[in-house]
Amino acid sequence: VPQDWLQIINNYGGDMGQTYGVPVEEIQEGIKHGVRKVNIDTDLRMASTGAIRKHLHDNPSNFDPRKFLKAATQAMKEICKARYEAFGSAGHASKIKPISLEEMYKRYESGSLDPKIS
Repeated sequence: VPQDWLQIINNYGGDMGQTYGVPVEEIQEGIKHGVRKVNIDTDLRMASTGAIRKHLHDNPSNFDPRKFLKAATQAMKEICKARYEAFGSAGHASKIKPISLEEMYKRYESGSLDPKIS
C-alpha cells in the first residue's frame, strides 16, 4: 500500500487509518515462485482518491470532473507503470494477439479454455 498516497489523502481532508499491504519486493519474490495474479486495486484507489483530494484542495472553485479526474487518471497511470515494471509485465504488449469475439466464443464452446489443471 503506497504510504505516500495515504499521507496525501490524510493531509487533504481524509481520515484513513494506517494501512498495510504486501511490499512490492515480496510480490516480486512471489512472482519468481509462480504467482501470476497480483491485485493493485487498493493502490489505484488510494492514488485516485489522493489526487482528487489534493486537486480539489488546491483548486477549490473547480467543479469540472474532467479536471480532477485527469489528476486521478495520471496518478493511477503512474502506479500502473511502476507496478508493471516492478512485476516484469512491461514491454510485452506486442506478444498479445487480439482475436475476435467470434473466435473467443468458439474457444469457450470447444472447451479449449477449460481452466482444469491436468
